[in-house]
Amino acid sequence: MHDYHTVGAGRFPLRPRDIITDHRRAAAVAASMEAAEGPGFGHHELAGWYGAPKKITADSVSGTLVSAKLSRSSLITERWYLSDAAFVVGLEHQDRALLEEVSYALEHPKRLLWLGRKSCPPSGTLAAEILPGTIATAFAAKLLLPGPDGPDTSGRRPVAWIQVPSGTRGALRVNDQPVSFDPARRAHVTRWETRTRITIAPTATGWDIIP
Repeated sequence: MHDYHTVGAGRFPLRPRDIITDHRRAAAVAASMEAAEGPGFGHHELAGWYGAPKKITADSVSGTLVSAKLSRSSLITERWYLSDAAFVVGLEHQDRALLEEVSYALEHPKRLLWLGRKSCPPSGTLAAEILPGTIATAFAAKLLLPGPDGPDTSGRRPVAWIQVPSGTRGALRVNDQPVSFDPARRAHVTRWETRTRITIAPTATGWDIIP
């Protein structure tokens, strides 16, 4: 999916400090503020106005510190996202009750779930059945998820990235395990994973979440 994305520009309500610290804006909005009823701040706009607190300069006439930048152009970015993609994620644990709890939480989230960005929420059922054995054996016992053209009958061996203990032969180091989601102090630690080819068993069955 191609996303044409713009940030910035537009019009912004004036804040008290915008008027107090810049006499030019105060003069421009004075008439509309005097004619207004009720709270004055936070409801008045100036066409083409933009305040950049970090760009301050001295007024050429009075010497008063004012905003050096009163307008700006929007920033344009072009972004690409996967659309209509299908992935299988497996969680392995000896405690079946924990797996059932995770499964229930996926189907009854307290907040919106999204993949990549909030405008791309997953569709359909997320939690599949709980299977015995390891992740590798569970993947081998299930057919590939169907694509836009239907079931995959090519017989190809899909790739699975499986998290493993440190020191496992052939493991790759990945530094993406979050330990803090604090915006000011985000931190990650290392985990290890292997890249494994899965051979789908001849007796493999389809996923019960696919109608």
